[in-house]
Amino acid sequence: VHPFEFKAFEQSADELISPKMWDDYQQQVAWGTISPSYYNSWGGDDMNIWTPSYNWLGYVHHFLSLIDELQPTGVTEDDKAQYKAECYFLEAYYHFRVLQAFGPCPLITEKVDPNITNDQIPGRSHFDYCVDYIVGKLDDAANVLPATRATEDLGRATSTICKCLKARVLLYAASPLWNGSFFKPDWQNENYETPDYGKELVSNSYDREKWNRALTACQEALTAAKAAGHDLFDIDTANKKAERDGVELPFIPGKEEDTPENEEFKERVRMFQYLITANEGDNNKEIIWGQRIDSDVNNGGEATDSRLPNRVVKKSDGSWAGGWAGLAPTLYAVQHFYTENGELPEQDSDFYPKSEWYTRFYEGTSSPELATNGLDSEDVKNDIIKLNAKREARFYAWIAFDGCEYAKKINNGNPLWLNFKNTNTNGWRSSDSRNIAGTGYLSKKFIDPNIRFSASGTRSHTPSRRPFIRMAELYLNLAECYAALDDTPNAIENLNVIRKRAGVRDLETADLTDMNITEWVRNERFIELYEEGHRYYDLRRWAIAPQMLKAGLRYGLNGLALNPNFEEFNTPTQIDQPFKWDDRLYLLPVWSRSDMDELYSNPQMVQAPGY
Repeated sequence: VHPFEFKAFEQSADELISPKMWDDYQQQVAWGTISPSYYNSWGGDDMNIWTPSYNWLGYVHHFLSLIDELQPTGVTEDDKAQYKAECYFLEAYYHFRVLQAFGPCPLITEKVDPNITNDQIPGRSHFDYCVDYIVGKLDDAANVLPATRATEDLGRATSTICKCLKARVLLYAASPLWNGSFFKPDWQNENYETPDYGKELVSNSYDREKWNRALTACQEALTAAKAAGHDLFDIDTANKKAERDGVELPFIPGKEEDTPENEEFKERVRMFQYLITANEGDNNKEIIWGQRIDSDVNNGGEATDSRLPNRVVKKSDGSWAGGWAGLAPTLYAVQHFYTENGELPEQDSDFYPKSEWYTRFYEGTSSPELATNGLDSEDVKNDIIKLNAKREARFYAWIAFDGCEYAKKINNGNPLWLNFKNTNTNGWRSSDSRNIAGTGYLSKKFIDPNIRFSASGTRSHTPSRRPFIRMAELYLNLAECYAALDDTPNAIENLNVIRKRAGVRDLETADLTDMNITEWVRNERFIELYEEGHRYYDLRRWAIAPQMLKAGLRYGLNGLALNPNFEEFNTPTQIDQPFKWDDRLYLLPVWSRSDMDELYSNPQMVQAPGY
């Protein structure tokens, strides 16, 4: 259960959309149609978090109940202590995954007798009580576990991971939704009581001390991560990886001239591509906790299919190989990556006026002729719009747009140039209307820069270890705590660590006019952690989801038109999907399917508000 799956509910925020016809789990959430009875065979238990988390908690407690009882041969007392500590970490992690998605949850603290009566099944515990339990387990685990793991044990719990997860838990707990601004203040248990809290499930008064507690945990997490040898990924490391892979510098509009500044900019773009795809074996020290996911495999996998353009290479038999063109950034996302000056396009006085955003960057050029029996060529760059020029490195690393060079070797050793206006190549076509989202953009995040399709259609690429926790988050968590505690200088200092790596200028106090420090923190988080599963929770815990996810806000370019001309395509167009917000979407509903009736035979359980 992870936030990276292309149909995970975490993909339902304002970062990107999927094709309407997919009708997947994340879309049910984005469209506000999710219900306690919703069950999709494409997602099922793997997606819903609740069922697998409690199943796995059962396995953890079963293991803990046996480890002392059975006295397994060859297992030392030190081994046992390690295994138990890993179990405590898993207890904390599974409970937190439920807590962040479903809110106050039942705490399963020991092995449950399968013969217990219904009235013995616990109900939801108060949110703060759950937080304290989770943090306690993480502390217990961190006291025993090593700070790092050998290569063969990567992914197993460490004390460093424990401290970083604790920081995230306490940051969430200090956030507005759980710190005095819950949307349904009268929601409470009907008959189950939490020790010291009674029937209350959320605290309805603000407590500044929660931010102080989070700040301390965030400081301890960063200190621990540095001591364990973790560091921000850098250009030098990426260059060495690119040299091994034989991946040249990318094409960037306006950076054609061979100057040291342009070369460094392109190296930075390539660095951000590798930041999210290079593994620990590539000397990527940024990953604190990474895992391979089921849909990421060597030379294949749906995680890559969902991102790739429909047509990548024309095979020797005349048919095409490619992906689903499914994960498409919104115009909101495109407009909230920074310019090369480190400001929002709308607020950067050195950037183009809004009236010119959708006009040609290469003025005086014209659209290339549409390819009919092959792929479009480099001259499609004539159609790059000004909104997609003079942008920061992360934009070019993670966002693909009309006229861009998608990847260096992907087309049988050659670059792929995207033309989203051409039905014969990367554009919408009625013969495959299911697999294209049509915003005029595609997500390139998690695409190996070294990806290559051969003329036979086989592809080669290495899957990344998806970063559940990485160094950049720790700085952003710290910045958020400082901002909430009105310590602007320290908030700026931590933001500037991330901005410096992004290659944009330092933020200064003078910049806090159009955007206050909290807004700068939130936007930096949007960019840096783009599509890593954070945005879904961030909009909710900040209690701004109603404004950000309501109907009528999600736009793209006009990418679902058939062979549109330049002007038709580059028209901001409301996305034809029934997006809406209802406050009940703050929390997922607890599932009640025909084969899960035991949940609702639990008289202690109350449903999430509004379901």
